[in-house]
Amino acid sequence: MVAMPYGQEYTTRLEWYSRFYLYAVHGYVCEVMFTAAWEFAVNLNWKFPGVTSVWSLLIYGMSILVIERMYLALKDRVVLPLRLLLYLMWTYLWEVCTGYILRQFNACPWDYTPFDYDLFGLITLEYAPCWLVGCSSWSAL
Repeated sequence: MVAMPYGQEYTTRLEWYSRFYLYAVHGYVCEVMFTAAWEFAVNLNWKFPGVTSVWSLLIYGMSILVIERMYLALKDRVVLPLRLLLYLMWTYLWEVCTGYILRQFNACPWDYTPFDYDLFGLITLEYAPCWLVGCSSWSAL
């Protein structure tokens, strides 16, 4: 144990690859839980079948690392509502880009065409409140 002066804490910063791993797994689990909850809310399916793709590990891991950087750069300079809007815009941009790339290989695991406010089936505005809640967790840290 390291002796620290009174009032100071010993902290260790996680390396980027450790944070990537945590963000990837967290996003993966949240995706499975969200799809299970959505299936229950829409179809009252008591089996709660949550699904996702292994691609979401890379997608969430990389995206949340970017949001982390945005948070650190903006937290003291930009008001919370504007930061949340920027996080949301990044999230949609990232979802469109990764979805478009995956679609070129017939590997895109989502298709939002049944939704009213979708863009090429790659994003949907109906999920904006959910994304905002997810993005706002950064501001609570």
